[in-house]
Amino acid sequence: MQQNLNQLALRETASILVDGVSVTYHSAGRDDGQHPVLVMVHGSTGSTDSHYGFLFPMLGFRQRVVSVDLAPPPTGALTLAQLVAQVSAVIDVVREQTGGQPVSLMGYSLGAVVAASLAAQQPEAVRQLILVAGWMKTDAHQRLRNGIWRELRQAGLATIRNYMLYCAFSPDFIAARTPQELEGMADKIGLDRFVDLQMALNTEIDITAQVPQIQARTLIVGCTHDQMVPKSHSQQLFGAIDDARYTQIDSGHGVVFERPAELLRHIDAFLQQPDAYPAGSVIPTAKP
Repeated sequence: MQQNLNQLALRETASILVDGVSVTYHSAGRDDGQHPVLVMVHGSTGSTDSHYGFLFPMLGFRQRVVSVDLAPPPTGALTLAQLVAQVSAVIDVVREQTGGQPVSLMGYSLGAVVAASLAAQQPEAVRQLILVAGWMKTDAHQRLRNGIWRELRQAGLATIRNYMLYCAFSPDFIAARTPQELEGMADKIGLDRFVDLQMALNTEIDITAQVPQIQARTLIVGCTHDQMVPKSHSQQLFGAIDDARYTQIDSGHGVVFERPAELLRHIDAFLQQPDAYPAGSVIPTAKP
């Protein structure tokens, strides 16, 4: 137990240059020789610390985990190909360290889009795939929400942070918070050029032609109260990937904050026994 705690406390941070951009990644845990290294990709507006502050160290108890902090291009618009290249470069480093072994790859929100695109393009590099609150193609509902966000952002209105909270979390989660707690959560939301670029990219996603090419054993996690990426998008991914199984969590889009322990349980169970449920299975969900 003490050895595991010591491993958990040990976090290494490094960076790699990708197309002139410095990409930071973090490592924790150890390679046990039995499980592929887990590479994690955060979502829009996030980072390893903000989106995976709970999951990253906890998963490090079991195996080696590597989490990528996506980075903006120095100029111009942000493309999905740029983000895929950043994650791919980190995976190359990991595979060099493990004798060319494939990895497990997890993405949340926009990170799920990145992970799915990469897994489709590089099947030899990804053995297991976990897609949390992801999507294949931006629809009218998402564009409408994104358009409201853009108008608030351009107008410089402080209420944009409250709007982001409203969209990200389930009604029950918000109702259980005090006004002071909600104000504190809103204050932590960062808004900068990279956020603007990610939000613009979110309106243009279309990987429908790539997703059916995914060969990795896949776990899809949808969120029942997701207003940003409704669970129908996760169900579409489930239908499009041959070797996929699906589960859902009683949460809004911000499942990494609302129900991190439940999400951890699903991720860990899949990584430990990826064949526990055959392709096409709907994994039972916990009772609320």
